[in-house]
Amino acid sequence: WNALAMVMRANNNDEGLGGHIATFSSAATLYDVGFNYFFRARSEQHLGDLIYFQGHSAPGIYARSFLEGRLSEEQLDNYRREVDGKGLSS
Repeated sequence: WNALAMVMRANNNDEGLGGHIATFSSAATLYDVGFNYFFRARSEQHLGDLIYFQGHSAPGIYARSFLEGRLSEEQLDNYRREVDGKGLSS
């Protein structure tokens, strides 16, 4: 639901900004399993995983990052507004 809220919020500001929600919705469980059990950050014992996400799943990844405190509300407000250098790309 957080990803959907993020897309809807972007669409309230500018109708063309929202983005895709279906891509993340179809893979949300897979991403959660990966985040919770498989993907690892760099540590003394591990070099860290390098993970590429399909761009259309960005709303879900960004929504989770916000809930974890990795992204600010200001950054989410700039979703798909990367032109001025302050936004999050999609």
